[in-house]
Amino acid sequence: MNNIIELKERLAELNNQTNNFVDEFKKLLPMNPRHQLSPSLLGYFTHSINVTTEKKEESILFGGFHIKNLSANTINDLYLCLRIDTVNQYDFSGKFRSESSSLKSQAMEVTWERFNNSDDEKELWFRLGEDKQLNPFEKISFPDFHLTWENKDPFSCSIVGFVYSEYEKDGVPSSNTINLKIQK
Repeated sequence: MNNIIELKERLAELNNQTNNFVDEFKKLLPMNPRHQLSPSLLGYFTHSINVTTEKKEESILFGGFHIKNLSANTINDLYLCLRIDTVNQYDFSGKFRSESSSLKSQAMEVTWERFNNSDDEKELWFRLGEDKQLNPFEKISFPDFHLTWENKDPFSCSIVGFVYSEYEKDGVPSSNTINLKIQK
């Protein structure tokens, strides 16, 4: 009988100790909100290239940028910066709406909106459209962008992506880049 009473007392003591540890952890977590709230974001490119040998035709890169939320947090403010480093002329297009677009009034479903966030002309900035979010453990894409260039001269460029959110204000660089060097 004494063993049972001693065992119950020991269990009560351990429960109190566990509760004290949990309370202490709860006090410490808000002191470092980055560990509590910071999502793990993974950004990466997929792409293919169609290079022509005809001087009067354009070569094209078909690309997509994908963002995976590896956390249990819902991300409401999601931004994408594509930095295109080149000295060559190119055209960039894709499935996005610009801030000045008259398409805003139309009932067109757009996931991404382009906006100016930098004086650096090498940076293209996009934000997730209104009423859009990246749910926990889901993926969202910036699909079907096109980079075209004339086939007159050699062409080289480097494209790097950065993902920003309300949790990642300093940005998360893409896990891969696109690097092209086309010689004539």
